[in-house]
Amino acid sequence: MRLLAEIVIIAAVISLGWNTPFQEQVAQAKAKIESTLHRTGSSLQKNQDPSVKRY
Repeated sequence: MRLLAEIVIIAAVISLGWNTPFQEQVAQAKAKIESTLHRTGSSLQKNQDPSVKRY
């Protein structure tokens, strides 16, 4: 059973890297994460409490 699971995992990793290299997939994921964090950060700044004094 463990051998079957290992074979399935190895096959999945090979199939993921077959069409697009892992470097491109990592770059795409990084860009998506950064854009999501940037959008989240900008929305937090828009809704700041005006009564809080900031320097």
